[in-house]
Amino acid sequence: SQVVTLASKAVIAGLVVWAIAFPEQSGAVLNSINAFILSSFATWYIWAVALFVLVCLGLAIWPTAGKLKLGQQSDVPEFSNFSWFSMMFGAGIGVGMLTWAVAEPVYHFNNNPEVIQGITNGGAADNIRMAYKWSFLHWGLGAWACYAIAGLALGFFAYRRGLPLTMRSSLTPIFGERLSGGIGHTVDIVAVVATILGVAQTLGFGVEQFVSGLTRIGIGGLTNAEGTANTTGILVAIVVIMSAS
Repeated sequence: SQVVTLASKAVIAGLVVWAIAFPEQSGAVLNSINAFILSSFATWYIWAVALFVLVCLGLAIWPTAGKLKLGQQSDVPEFSNFSWFSMMFGAGIGVGMLTWAVAEPVYHFNNNPEVIQGITNGGAADNIRMAYKWSFLHWGLGAWACYAIAGLALGFFAYRRGLPLTMRSSLTPIFGERLSGGIGHTVDIVAVVATILGVAQTLGFGVEQFVSGLTRIGIGGLTNAEGTANTTGILVAIVVIMSAS
């Protein structure tokens, strides 16, 4: 709807202008908000993800769920399983996994819950296994369970029940007709803003990696004195990445 479109654009534009005009202030405020969310809702987040995993396991062992088509009986898949998997990794979480495949184990090698409890030592050989354990946890069943629940809900209500392909449709059993008003608009606005910010972060990682790779093979003029991508490098990377997508 126009309300969702205009509101989402206004929020994104406001955040972008704020970050460009006042980078230090915006960074400090956003970091403080992130710290507050982590300190206040970390436990709730862990239990919510655990619930998603349990729901996915329940759907997997429930015979009727596996036979339910996410569409009408006459519908056929538009893409093969291989194409779907390729799109998920290539256009979905591929950049994130490529970036953090090294960075996250290194981060957990220095500090993780076992180090905090005194079971292992940060930066020592006895902490290697723990570093990979926590990396696999973040990129394993928990993450995919969240993706699966969101995708199944959208697919069921959009292609089986004929509702719009928006996040509010997946909450129909909870809110019902109230989703046609302010509650539904709020859900979709939050979903759009979160998606755009998530894609922007992933694209940012991809740009830095792409420019670093070009610089490593001898293509100059794409980085500044600090070694990060300059304006030329950013433009080249974005054109190439978006063209390939």
